Amino acid sequence: MDIQQAIDNYIAAMKHCDNLIATHRAAGSGGRGRRTTETSTNRGTIVLAVAAWQAFIQDIAIAMRDEALAELNTVPHARLLPDAMDQWRRDFDSSLEKFSTPSSENSRNLLKRVGFDPRPSWTWVQNGGHGKAKFVVLPKHVDEVIKQWLRVRHDVAHGHTTIHSLPVLGVVRDPKASIAAKTAPTLRLTDAIDCTRFFRSVVRLTGDRAATHLGSTAPTWDRTPSLTLGLNIAHL
Repeated sequence: MDIQQAIDNYIAAMKHCDNLIATHRAAGSGGRGRRTTETSTNRGTIVLAVAAWQAFIQDIAIAMRDEALAELNTVPHARLLPDAMDQWRRDFDSSLEKFSTPSSENSRNLLKRVGFDPRPSWTWVQNGGHGKAKFVVLPKHVDEVIKQWLRVRHDVAHGHTTIHSLPVLGVVRDPKASIAAKTAPTLRLTDAIDCTRFFRSVVRLTGDRAATHLGSTAPTWDRTPSLTLGLNIAHL
């Protein structure tokens, strides 16, 4: 495994999210009323986007592990390192298998086992939108948005009809939405799109940082993801 393979795997996984978004748009009739089918595709998109993020973190960790083991072979006359590294590999592989909740903290803890912390790279400048000033997205904002999308994923996976009222959801930030809609939100197409764009942003920065960490060439994308949090940090 290398960084480009991890990126390619992620791109392939996210095509299913793009297909679900396209399915939603094709199914929309434009009429009024609840759209059960479209809501289900929004839920599925978010679940798949989080799953792709989890798999990407695992792939990056594997790439780092493989690089560390390859470095071992370049050390001449090593007596203690092979056995020590074998135990380290066993411990790492055990942690990799147990990795199931890809929160910011858990993802970083797994990657730190191979000497890599992507969090410092999770920073960018973003337009405020609607005449508002630009703002700086910091790692703490990324941490919070990951946490909220995982909360949404949890609600969906447990079959909850409504989702926790969280700022990442468009209806919660919508000044025209009713109190009832804000309190017990359902998932909109814009939520599915925001989720995919956000994780693509973090994956792009993590992949670039990982390549720099290993001294390899920057990974390539079919379309370089834009950097977007999905909401103004003032709402967090």
